[in-house]
Parts: sequence; structure tokens; C-alpha cells
Amino acid sequence: MRYRKTLPCLAAVALACFATACSSTSGGDPATPSTTSAAARSSSASEERNKALVLRLYSEAFNKDKTDVVKELVGTDYVQHDKSVPGGADGQVKQFKDVKAKIPGAVATVKHVAADGDLVAVHWQASATPKNEATGEAKADLFRVDNGKLVEHWGITQTVPAKTASGNSLFSDVYRYPNGARTLSEEQEEKNRKFAVDAYRKLSDGDASVIDKSWDRRYYQHNPIAPNGTAPLKRFFQQNTQSSPSPSGTGGGGTRFGNTLADRDLVWVFSSDYVVVDLFRVVDGKIIEHWDVVADGQ
Repeated sequence: MRYRKTLPCLAAVALACFATACSSTSGGDPATPSTTSAAARSSSASEERNKALVLRLYSEAFNKDKTDVVKELVGTDYVQHDKSVPGGADGQVKQFKDVKAKIPGAVATVKHVAADGDLVAVHWQASATPKNEATGEAKADLFRVDNGKLVEHWGITQTVPAKTASGNSLFSDVYRYPNGARTLSEEQEEKNRKFAVDAYRKLSDGDASVIDKSWDRRYYQHNPIAPNGTAPLKRFFQQNTQSSPSPSGTGGGGTRFGNTLADRDLVWVFSSDYVVVDLFRVVDGKIIEHWDVVADGQ
């Protein structure tokens, strides 16, 4: 969900915790280990390996300038969807060098990460002053992993604003579990994914009634121009129900999504044109928190 230049898309109004390459502390509904299949446990172990592999790009290749790590991790048939850089390991090295040339002294600080099947998504900050979350760039990367090698990559970059309407940064985790984060089963993660994607699709296609059914009233917002709570979201849809179709990928002829992932209590939705990604926190069957990265110029 996003704002394009003038018409706010769902992400902007409505819409994983890793910090400096650490794992998310979020959780979701209680796990049900007794019903978790051997296949699901195997899948979970594979996903954790994929996640660890990708995080080495940030902790070692980016932060320690170890280009040999990129060459170790990237497959020979690595497909790069950023048209400004070539494919293969050299293209990934160039991407990192370009970021550091634009932001001298930049450090990669991973905020959220998800592994689902053969996909790994990373939400991170590139900044020379990483303790200040109102600096640098917000980035979202999506990688496909095959047999221990990175074989495909999409990336989204957004300049971080000095202030946000909600007062929350583009990266922070506001919601806190009263009794500590929970552990989710693979089955519950998939249930959350289907729930959030379905709710997002209905809302972006104009069904505002889904807000009361699927969103927590507190709804913590990290989009630069969207306040907290569901009331602003409702007002937006009440004001725009008769407006022109939504921007690409957000209704007006059918919402178009690219890849969607779920890991812990976070659900990630990439637009079909890969210029925006939305992250939703699902707790007790409600969407309670939202982040997005919207490509500059969109």
C-alpha cells in the first residue's frame, strides 16, 4: 500500500525485529507443535539456512567490504532485476558500491527479515548514522535461493524522511506483546499470510468494511504520511470511493501482487511491479502494524 505522487494508495494510509543483522523478535498466535508435520519442520530449517545465507550479504559483504563473500553466495546464473546493474556477483558488488558512493560511510542495519520457501526478504536501513532512524535510505530486497546460492534479486529504495505523520520511524517496532513474543508454527504463518493478503486485496479493491473485521483499531503506522489508527484509513476510503482507479497494483481492475511471504508474525506483500513492499504485523487475527518501502519517484 502506498502513495503515488498525488493519489494515496492503501499502503501509504493503511498501510520484520532484526536490528543490525539479528532475528525478528515478533511472534504471532501460539504455536501448535503437536500438529506440525515433519515436512513443515524440514521447511522451517531450510528457511532458516536461507535466511542466514542472505544476512551474510549485509553483515560481511556490505559492512565489512568482503566482496569474496558475494562471489561465494551468488550463483553463476544470478538474475538481477535492477536494470542499472549487470547480473551475477559483479552486479551485486556494484549495487553495494553504488550505495556507499551515494552515502559515504553507510552501514547496513537489517530491521526485519523473512524466509518463506525459496524466498528471503530483507527490510533494512542504509545510513552513515544508523542510530538515527530518520536518516539514509530504507531498502527492501527480495532474493530467491536455490541449492545454497542466490539466483534472483529484486530491490526497492526509498529516501528516509526527517519526520512521519505518526511519529514512528520507517523501521521501528511499536507493538509489544504483553507477555513476550510468541512462537508460530509453519501452519499459523501460512494462515496469517492468507488472512493479510486477502484483507489487503479487499481493501485495495474498495471494500472498506474489511477494516473493522481485519484491522486492530490501534494500527501502528510507519508510512511517512499516514497517522496511526484505523480512523484515518476509513476517512481515506470514504473520501475516495468515487475517485479514479487506484495506481498500478492496487485495485481498479483487480489488485495485482507479486510475491507474498510470511515469517513469524509478519506478512510481506510485494507489488507486481516490485516498486513497493508492504509489511503487516498480524496478532490475534488482526493487522496491528504496518511498514512499507515505496520506490523513490512512485
